[in-house]
Amino acid sequence: MYQGLRMKFSFIHLSFLEMEQVLIILLILSNLQFSFGQSSKLWGVTSTGGIHNSGTIFCINNDGTNFSKVYDFEPHIGYSFGALLHLEDKLWGMTTGGNQEKKGKHGVIFHLNDDGTNFKIAHYFDGNNGSHPLGELVEKNGKLWGMTNLGGKHNKGVIFNLSKDGRNFQVIHHFDGNNGSYPRNSLLFHKGKFWGTTTKGGFNNLGVIFNLNVDGSRIKQVYNFERKKGAEPEAGLIFSNGKLWGTTARGGKNNEGSIFSFDPTNNTFLKIHDLVYPVLGELIESNQHLWGMIALRGEENCGIIFSIDPIKTSYKKIHDFDCENGRFPEGNLLERGSVLWGLTRFGGASNMGVIFSLTKDGRTFSKVFDFNNASGGVPYSTLIEVPYQK
Repeated sequence: MYQGLRMKFSFIHLSFLEMEQVLIILLILSNLQFSFGQSSKLWGVTSTGGIHNSGTIFCINNDGTNFSKVYDFEPHIGYSFGALLHLEDKLWGMTTGGNQEKKGKHGVIFHLNDDGTNFKIAHYFDGNNGSHPLGELVEKNGKLWGMTNLGGKHNKGVIFNLSKDGRNFQVIHHFDGNNGSYPRNSLLFHKGKFWGTTTKGGFNNLGVIFNLNVDGSRIKQVYNFERKKGAEPEAGLIFSNGKLWGTTARGGKNNEGSIFSFDPTNNTFLKIHDLVYPVLGELIESNQHLWGMIALRGEENCGIIFSIDPIKTSYKKIHDFDCENGRFPEGNLLERGSVLWGLTRFGGASNMGVIFSLTKDGRTFSKVFDFNNASGGVPYSTLIEVPYQK
C-alpha cells in the first residue's frame, strides 16, 4: 500500500519516510476534525407540548442526530419565548409567565447545568420589577442584562440586571412611554453602550431606538420610528459594516415592516427594503451578507429565507418554505460552519414546527426534526451551540 502511495505522490518528490509522516499528520488532522465536528450540541426551547404542555428544553447533535428532550416546563412558570444563554457551565433563560394564581405568573429567570441537569429558578418577576420577558439575557462585565415587555412603574417594561450567581437583581430603567415602551427583544452591546428597540412609545408611539451606558446610566432615545419608513420593531439590532441593522413589524410601503440601517455616529436612519410580512427575529451576518427570515409569504405562503448585501443594500430570496418542511419561521438563524440552522413555529409532520438546516449557497435545505407533543413544539426562539459535556 505504501509503495502505491509513494508512486502516486512521486511528482512532489517526497521520500518514503516523509510520505509516512505526511500520512500520519493527515490522519491526526482528520481525527481532530471529526472530534471537533462532534464536540457540540444545539440547544433550544419550545412553547408548548411536553409533559405539562408548557414547552420543553431540548438539545440535538450538531449533525442533526439524537434529539433529546431535557426538561419540561411547569405551568406555574409558563413557557420560554427567547433563546438560551450559555455562560461558563450553565444555560440561562426566561419564561413569559404562567398560572395567574401562582408565584411565576409574571415569568422567571432560570438556569440549568449545560449537561441538562439541576434546573433552578434564580428570580421570580413580580410585576413591579418587570413582567413577561420576550427577549434573551446577555452578559457584560460579570452581569446578566435583559428587558421585560411589561411590568415596572408604568407597566410598559423594564431594563434589569443581576449577577452571574443569580443574585442582586435590580431594575435599571422603567420605560414610561415617552422614552419607549413594550420591548420584545434583547440588548446589543456596541462601543461601550447597550442599544435596543421598543415596539411602542416615543414621539409617534411607534417605537424607538435607544442606548444607555454599560453601567446602566443615561438612557437616551436616539430615533423615533415613523410609519412611512417602518414602525413597531419587534426584533433587536445587530452591528455590521459600521451601522446598526434591524427590522420593523409594521409600517413601510406594505405596512408589513421594513429592513433598516442606523448609523450611530450621526443618528442617520435608512430604510433598506419594504417587507411583505414581518421578520420575527434578528438578522445575522454570514459570508459578508445579512440573513433573515420572513414569517409568511413566499411561493407557498409558508415563509422565506433571504439575504441582504449590506454594501449594495440589495435583497435576495434564498429559500421558500413549503409547510411540509416548515411554516412560520421565527427567531434567528444560527451559523455553524458552512450551514445555517433554524426553527419554524408551525409546519412539519405534526404542524408543531421543525428544525432545519440550509447551506450558505442556498442550494441544500434539509428538514432535520419534526416537533410533536412529546418533544415539545411551536418554538419561538433561536438555537444556540454549546460544547458537548460527556
